[in-house]
Amino acid sequence: MKVQDICSREAVHIPLSCTLQEAAVQFRDRHVGALVVTEHTATGARAVGFVTDRDMALDAVAAGADPCRTTVDEVMTRGLVTVRQDASVSDAMQTMLSHGVRRLAVLDGEAVIGVLSIDDVVETLASELRMLSTLLHNEREREKTGAVQGKLPT
Repeated sequence: MKVQDICSREAVHIPLSCTLQEAAVQFRDRHVGALVVTEHTATGARAVGFVTDRDMALDAVAAGADPCRTTVDEVMTRGLVTVRQDASVSDAMQTMLSHGVRRLAVLDGEAVIGVLSIDDVVETLASELRMLSTLLHNEREREKTGAVQGKLPT
């Protein structure tokens, strides 16, 4: 399975100068847990890191930061750990593990086109395990009824 199959395709971008209050509105309105922080350069916007709802709650608000005056630049995690959209989910998990992160910026060339979170991976693996469990259960039931290898129940 590829990263592009399970990642969130909506990478919400905000500028470094965005206040925590403005970021909180984006978290709420866009239903995301991480925002891609960008800085404007002569050649356009460049992604420079993530700010998460957890960064805001634990690092900023709990420390007494004023959400209307504090910018995401002050609490964000700088640097993006990335993965190509055509990488395998296994490779993405290894990247998360080796960098100690819960989210990866998903790239199509140089552009950030999505976010892969550990939640996306867990949800996908849980779904696959449910399917496997159902398959095993159905096979056991077929064995009980004798409907294995062409045998019909009597």
